[in-house]
Parts: sequence; structure tokens; C-alpha cells
Amino acid sequence: MSPSLIDSPDTVTSRVLRPLLGAQVVVRTASTLWCGTLLSCVKDSAWFVVDDTDVVVHIDDLVSVRAA
Repeated sequence: MSPSLIDSPDTVTSRVLRPLLGAQVVVRTASTLWCGTLLSCVKDSAWFVVDDTDVVVHIDDLVSVRAA
């Protein structure tokens, strides 16, 4: 079963994000909220596409990620 909500900085890791790869997600950081596609996640960062723009976010900056 893939996660639909990851909502704590302590639990947002590349491992828990992997089931959401390729999915539309809603992402919250301390300064922004947006919807995009999760393309990749590695130990320290996640790569999203938002409106044809690549966005790379450090894992520690993610407050929450959920399926859109």
C-alpha cells in the first residue's frame, strides 16, 4: 500500500516518498505550497516538475507531501 500523506519532517525521507514516484502530489515547505509530479527522490533531495519547471527540494525542507 502506498502512502497518501507524509506530514512530519521526521518522517519525510526518500524511502517513504518512493511509492509516490510518478504521481501528482501536493508539496508543502515552510515557505510554499504547490502541486506537481514527483520524478525522483534520493537520500537528500526530491525532484518535482511543477508547471513545466523542475524543482529540487532538500528533504529537510519538506513539511508534507500527499497524493493530489
